[in-house]
Amino acid sequence: MPLSPLEQKVLDFVDEQEVAGFLQGLVRAKSVFPPGDCVEAAEYCAALFAREGIDYKIVADLPERPSLLATLRGKRERPQLAFNAHIDTVSIENPDAWEHDPFGGEVVDGVLYGRGAGDDKSSVTAQVLAAVAIHRAGVQLGGTLVVNPVADEESLGAHGAQWLHDTGQLAPDMLIIGEQTNNVVAIAERSINWLELVIHGEAAHGAMPWNGVNAIKQMARVIDYLQQEYEPLLAQRTHPYLPPSTMNLGTIEGGIKTNMVPERCRITLDRRVPPGETIETITGELCDVLERFSREVQTINFELNVLYSSGLPLETSPDDPLVRVMQQAVSDVAASLTGEQRPLTGYNQGSDGRFFAGDGIPVLIFGPSHPDVGHSANEHVSVAQVVEATKIYALTALRALQAE
Repeated sequence: MPLSPLEQKVLDFVDEQEVAGFLQGLVRAKSVFPPGDCVEAAEYCAALFAREGIDYKIVADLPERPSLLATLRGKRERPQLAFNAHIDTVSIENPDAWEHDPFGGEVVDGVLYGRGAGDDKSSVTAQVLAAVAIHRAGVQLGGTLVVNPVADEESLGAHGAQWLHDTGQLAPDMLIIGEQTNNVVAIAERSINWLELVIHGEAAHGAMPWNGVNAIKQMARVIDYLQQEYEPLLAQRTHPYLPPSTMNLGTIEGGIKTNMVPERCRITLDRRVPPGETIETITGELCDVLERFSREVQTINFELNVLYSSGLPLETSPDDPLVRVMQQAVSDVAASLTGEQRPLTGYNQGSDGRFFAGDGIPVLIFGPSHPDVGHSANEHVSVAQVVEATKIYALTALRALQAE
């Protein structure tokens, strides 16, 4: 649809050099987890809000993990649309694998390199500068826009988005999470569930293994059984926007000495589940599978524990008004130039959107950079794509909050 004069005025305030420069500075502001110290990155964002005269506050559950809440107040307090994207990053495991300084923010042929360039500082940049463009244009929104550069996402969010949600400091009517989606609107996300399976055997001297029960051997048979009998069932649980239900064997440990029969073996499992499954259903189902193994294959003494559960899977209706508004913004900013169509998708990783999954509000996930480059060496993003995302965010806010 054609842009209104007001919309065009706002988008004219999105400048490629400013976008690249802001993202460069944010990449250079180290906020690596561990330890997760985000003070420098939070202050960097706050400095721009202060210069622009945008109302903001810095809030923190832990002093070293501050988040921001910047507000553009419109004619009414509600509805409230929130932009959320995280300022913390993962660490650099092998600096020698990088062709560019991971904290340099170097731009080569229109591509910016650095830790967090994609995950997730390009989304932070797009959200922050979208709000700045709206403010500079002197637009009065019909509702409230909150921009939330948030800490602690890479360490599961307990001191970031979850804390903000649980304390009521972030309670929007609509929420867009900035993450790497290649500027495609994502409307679903699987939940994260980490399980611990322990098999108990019986210790004995390694010279006389017949006197004991080898927990490692039992676990090996269980793992094979799960691969053959259980994982194929999970693969059949499909979703229109997400990968199927999955189970990843993440760690294994067992035994204490070579000359002892191990009396304990432990594995951890990462269960990603689409809408329709819960932590109660997946633990109950896995217990049933293990009990069947114990009856039909080999008797085992096991325990199954939940190490972490992110809660409900995330799903927003493709017919939700916010989805339609953002899809139209994508079309008007991007597809109108290239003719490219970008159908709705799901987000394969995990985001801070999970803390709002049960709130009955639309939650979308959207941002520049390809999801495959996150957490990798030579992480990068196209500057042009960040500019595009900034315009899409701005246009979405204008329309979702009925700017005048």
